[in-house]
Amino acid sequence: MSRVLITGAGRGLGLAFVRSCLERGDTVWAGVRQPQKAPQLTELQAKYPQQLHLIPLDVTDAASIDSAWQQLQAEAGALDLLINNAGINSMSADAGGSAAHLRLGELDSNRMLAMFHINAVAPLMLAQRCIDLLAAGENPRIINISSWLGSLTNKTSGGNYSYCASKTALNMLMRALAFEVISKGIITVIFNPGWMQTDMGGPRAKLTPEESAQSILKVTEKLTPSDAGRFLNWDGTEHPW
Repeated sequence: MSRVLITGAGRGLGLAFVRSCLERGDTVWAGVRQPQKAPQLTELQAKYPQQLHLIPLDVTDAASIDSAWQQLQAEAGALDLLINNAGINSMSADAGGSAAHLRLGELDSNRMLAMFHINAVAPLMLAQRCIDLLAAGENPRIINISSWLGSLTNKTSGGNYSYCASKTALNMLMRALAFEVISKGIITVIFNPGWMQTDMGGPRAKLTPEESAQSILKVTEKLTPSDAGRFLNWDGTEHPW
């Protein structure tokens, strides 16, 4: 049984992580911007009243992160697993329109910076705030949900500037973090979750969020200090940088 914080927990892969962690007996703190607008989490909380706690969490807001830390400190005292899952892509409802991210000549720097904040900087800020809780945990782990689109090796076409670059930035930030916090016993890795049947991935995707989440959690259980800073696929195989 682990104490787990999951961001972007209201839908898609984040919700699948919540379900998978609850089913294996973990105590879960599910972070979403507006818990009252997350009906599936509310239903799960009714089913798992002792295991599931909802945290109002805007990962781009320092005060919100601090408030979440205070709730975790009061209710858990330590953290065993942080899942940095929250993120948006160029087609997300709050991304400001795809042209701001996809098409040369129509790119918008403010929109691009907002995506970098959510996808790359925010996970680092949350991890930084939770280091003391993780250091007090048992076999602490930080896992970060990236994308195959963050791979420099796999980038062979133009366009999709913001999302690809923000995930590449996430990879570097978390690799740097991994080497710094391993001395505290915290293992940090980056995952490509695969092409999933979510709002981002669409219905033609091959993986369900549940399949991806369960596989990532199984891989996470087997991590050793030598894995710190690796970029892995959902099945544990190496992903090219």
